[in-house]
Amino acid sequence: MHSHTLPEKSSLLRAGQVVGSVVHPSALPLAASAGVASKCDIVEFRVDALTSEIPAVQASMVACPIPSLLTVRDKQEGGMSGLSAGERDSLFTKLLPHAAFIDIEIANFPKFASLIAEARRQNIFVIGSFHDFKSTPEAGKLNQLSSQARDAGADIVKFATTLRHTGDLAILSALQENATLPLATMGMGPLGRVSRLLLASLGSVLNYGFLDQPTVPGQWPAARLRELIRELQSPGPVPPV
Repeated sequence: MHSHTLPEKSSLLRAGQVVGSVVHPSALPLAASAGVASKCDIVEFRVDALTSEIPAVQASMVACPIPSLLTVRDKQEGGMSGLSAGERDSLFTKLLPHAAFIDIEIANFPKFASLIAEARRQNIFVIGSFHDFKSTPEAGKLNQLSSQARDAGADIVKFATTLRHTGDLAILSALQENATLPLATMGMGPLGRVSRLLLASLGSVLNYGFLDQPTVPGQWPAARLRELIRELQSPGPVPPV
């Protein structure tokens, strides 16, 4: 059972939601406070960055008034510690009862098959993620990864890629518009910030900002990102012709 009442499951997959990431112990009290709900819709606990603070992370997840996303990122895809697959698995397992989402790299799904099955038994969303810190792969490769993740039990697919030019942004935009599975897309690098607003308005379900400090280049503070996405989502007044 989750440690707090979660919203209706389907509402956790609506477009434009903002995830506030926590990578530093100093942000754990904020994540556990009522005020966090005014900054984001979901809190991501980056446990790979918080390995020396597991009891505090657990307490913060229990107290967090909004859904928690549990990430123990692999170093190969931007993780902040060199944890082995076994160490990551045991951290996931320990904190799983307090999570509404878990994020596992698509490349590592085979290693975490039993964890994924357990998450699904507990009605926890499984995010299959892929990160590219150098470029944006062709649409064909991303579609292939998406199918692979879906077949292995992912509920949501997350792509975070580096945008070198507008063509890269066009790849992610087309992918988002034609998604067959709930998709979270975001750019990193110089076009990262603008891409996050565009992709959220095209339907990206999870849009990552930070509660304490950015985890990748191109991130917005979570509260500002949510404010801007809401402005884009609300229809403005029609100008006179």
